[in-house]
Amino acid sequence: MTDPPAGPARGQEPPAGAPHAATTPSDQVNSTALRLSRTPLDMAKAVLILLVPVMIAVAVYVFFFGGSSPIVIDPSGAYGDARAAGKFPVVQPQGLPSEWKPVSSAYGVENGRHVLRVGYIAPSGAGLQLVESDGPAATVIKDEVGTTNSIGESVTAGGRTWGQVAAGKDNQQALVDSENGYTIIVKGQASATDLHTFAAALR
Repeated sequence: MTDPPAGPARGQEPPAGAPHAATTPSDQVNSTALRLSRTPLDMAKAVLILLVPVMIAVAVYVFFFGGSSPIVIDPSGAYGDARAAGKFPVVQPQGLPSEWKPVSSAYGVENGRHVLRVGYIAPSGAGLQLVESDGPAATVIKDEVGTTNSIGESVTAGGRTWGQVAAGKDNQQALVDSENGYTIIVKGQASATDLHTFAAALR
């Protein structure tokens, strides 16, 4: 009589290549029950654990690396291009405190007219834009400010007489000077004081 093949001794691993025991229905039921037993609170805790490192990284970026500060640019290239083109006398602010930050600049041709645009952030955190153009004054004012009636109350700043617009396009305030054959506009949602300070610094 032939003896049955001996299995692995107790405590020993089965030989390599030997089939593993199949998963029983009870194992599958236990796994499903474990998933179903997780409460919304457990899920919220898991999400919170994932978010904590992200929140720490954002806080470090904002408080230690100035992540919430505007990105300051050098607008000298745009001013230089406009001067080199010679289409109008270019003015730019001189002597503003360092709290004024240039954040955008461009010079080019728009709708057949030459336009210089330079954006600034005022010390208050509000934005404004300097626009200079050789286009027809009425067209430039309408496109930039939203009205051809630039003469509200006249004010003097930086040796120029400006027409004030209290509520232009996008609820912006503006100062407009078009007396010398080209148009200068200082516009934005900055305060009237900021606009006047900026306009007075233009040289």
